[in-house]
Amino acid sequence: MKFITEYISNFRYVFSAMAPWLLMGYFLAGVIAFFLKPEQVKKHLGGRGMMPVLKAVLIGIPLPVCSCGVIPIAAALRNEGAEKSSCGAFFISTPQTGIDSVIVTASMMGWPLAVIRIVVALFSGLTGGMLISLLASEPYRSGVPSSVPEKEKKSCCCCCKGEKKDKKSIKDAVIFIFSYGFLRMMKSTGPSLLLGMFIAALVQQLLPADFGAKYLCGNMFLEFAVVLIFSIPLYICSSASVPVALTLILKGFSPGAALVFLVAGPTIHSVSITSMRQIIGAKAAILAITAIALWAVIAGTAVNYFNVAVNIDQIYSVVNHHGNMAVKNICAVILALLICRAIAVKLREKLKKS
Repeated sequence: MKFITEYISNFRYVFSAMAPWLLMGYFLAGVIAFFLKPEQVKKHLGGRGMMPVLKAVLIGIPLPVCSCGVIPIAAALRNEGAEKSSCGAFFISTPQTGIDSVIVTASMMGWPLAVIRIVVALFSGLTGGMLISLLASEPYRSGVPSSVPEKEKKSCCCCCKGEKKDKKSIKDAVIFIFSYGFLRMMKSTGPSLLLGMFIAALVQQLLPADFGAKYLCGNMFLEFAVVLIFSIPLYICSSASVPVALTLILKGFSPGAALVFLVAGPTIHSVSITSMRQIIGAKAAILAITAIALWAVIAGTAVNYFNVAVNIDQIYSVVNHHGNMAVKNICAVILALLICRAIAVKLREKLKKS
């Protein structure tokens, strides 16, 4: 009974922490779908090669959107014609940094590490995007992401593309944005998000809090490996990862291991992995995760080798970028209702087909 109670508590924490950012992401997805025409997306992010990937990375780095908020945005870009390589680069670079997280990193850990985070986001995004372009690209089928079966074209969230061309009034724009973002996009990604959160809450509960301090101190690459594995079940955004990284340092982890967490924590977790696989495909998702892990280890090794200074004077200062608990709880209730609706719609459609 105690285990179940603690699990429910962990799940509620993960769910409420993600809810505000997810809702913002779905809203932005609706905005993107309303204002971006397929021709514009294909022109800037739809082609192959370095330039569309570079544009996706440069767009994603400054956005204050976390790894879960980026999911519906990337899905909308994919639905509107963006190539896998561009979506993958956006997936990689956007959650790592943002204007808010850069400021928090600089104030709590110093500007050198803040600048390194930006550099890692840039190069990991470019590397992942180019790997996907070279090894996992495929002919794009207009309007339908590769993860959506042919038989579900009519139910895909992209089916409203034709509607937006006639939407000109503010009322019509608001209706379209909320319908696309919170209903149609939720139907595509909601179930996989819920599965990832169940996994995240379970493994987060089972992982000992003092594991690193007891068994890993002094072995840099073993630290890196454990931090990368630790990032999978632990959802955390780029700003909130800073005090956790500082805590790792105080527990005996190297500054390089803390940087690995700053890179991998917001990008390599169960929710992101399952959703990335759905939107850009399994092979592209593996390549994206490989690029993130590779540059995290390279940067972490460089930080330790060059003894980059880390400011830990403000380790107990918690900068709250997620709003108070009342806001989180309200957003969690809204998100839960939307996910339940999405699951109900999918089940109803399956029952009709069977």
